[in-house]
Amino acid sequence: MTSPRPVLVVGASGYVGSRVARGLAAGGHAVLAAARHPLPDAGDGVVPVGYERAATLPDAVRDVCARDGLPLPGAVVASIGGWHKGAALLDEDPDRWTATLASHLTAHLDVARALAPLLGPGDPYVVLNGAASREPMAGSGAICVTGAGLAMLVQVLRLEAEQAPSGAVRFHELVIDHAVAGDDRNADPAQTRTTAQVVTALRGVLDDAAAPPVTHV
Repeated sequence: MTSPRPVLVVGASGYVGSRVARGLAAGGHAVLAAARHPLPDAGDGVVPVGYERAATLPDAVRDVCARDGLPLPGAVVASIGGWHKGAALLDEDPDRWTATLASHLTAHLDVARALAPLLGPGDPYVVLNGAASREPMAGSGAICVTGAGLAMLVQVLRLEAEQAPSGAVRFHELVIDHAVAGDDRNADPAQTRTTAQVVTALRGVLDDAAAPPVTHV
């Protein structure tokens, strides 16, 4: 059942994040779309939330909710990072490796630290991950390594949350097992998933308190 409290989508300026935000709004969810870049066309039912860094995001969310008379979010969807193909892992530029660790793994932990305290016991926090987290891909070694690390990060967050004495946010991972249709960064993928399929799977996790820790789409 759709909650009256908004879903906060982080990374809403990205290809997947922007479409997830619009898809959830089209399905009846109130959506806050957080991004460090402007959202000129957020879509109907999507309220932009601009922020500079993870530490400032909670106050930005509170300010927008107060301005628009909205309750604080009852769910978070983290669509952070992305995919790219480049040099072999041993030839990876050290600066690019460090940047990928920061943007694809550390950024997730920073955002979770900032936003989990806004949620209440039983509220869902869903991290989007990709096929590279499970399948080694030549030329995308940094993405594979950070994706695998992200999967473990979510598992640890979930375990620690379940052990909290005062009730817990429920942490989930939604794995998109194939290239997302329409994203021109994917060169001739064998299979694709539509953003509608991603949104349908995501809605199932958000609306079902008994959803499994990991869902594949």
